[in-house]
Order: sequence, then structure tokens, then C-alpha cells
Amino acid sequence: MKEKILKQYKEKIRDLVKHNELYFNDDNPKISDSEYDKLKTEILILEKKYSFISKLALSKKIVGSKPSNKFKKINHLRPMLSLSNAFGKKDMEDFLKKVKNFLNLKDNKIELFF
Repeated sequence: MKEKILKQYKEKIRDLVKHNELYFNDDNPKISDSEYDKLKTEILILEKKYSFISKLALSKKIVGSKPSNKFKKINHLRPMLSLSNAFGKKDMEDFLKKVKNFLNLKDNKIELFF
């Protein structure tokens, strides 16, 4: 049973690395954002659920992909903030609260682009 779970976990990690490469370097994603988020969530659940996997914690070593050399570096006038994974109204409200706190805003309206 342990070997089967570990094999499944490593396959999901390989898929994540492949999809990171397709998205970040090739600009050619093969799965939707929600499918990507689901894959990453499944990996995190396996890491949390099984102590023999949590010792590997491969997902913590994977952050996007190597920077592409197709783009020039720029400095943003304001910090670029990311919504991360929002799946409902509560997630959006929490994100907006975090942004307002970070920017030290009170009642200012915030525009979101997607």
C-alpha cells in the first residue's frame, strides 16, 4: 500500500513539473488553471496525510519553473500581489482584506483584473 501511494505521489509531482514547464517556459499550458490547482491540492493532501511522504515534501521544492529568457526584467511601480488560489466569495474577501492591510488602505476601492 505504501509503495502504491508513493508511486501515485511521484507521478503527480512529475505532472506538476511538466505543467509548470509548459506554462512558465513554453507559454503553452495543456491543462486549465483549475485542473492545475486540483493537482497541486492533491499533492499537498498526500503530503499532509502520509508522514512518509511529508518527509519528502517535494512540492515545497517546486516553485513555478526556471525563469524564461523570453522576457525582459522590469521594476514595478507598485508591488504585484497575487490572488493565489481563490475558489469562492470568502477567499476573495480574505484576499481583499489582506491587500488593504498590506497597502494600509481603509475604504479605498480596489480593482481586480483577470
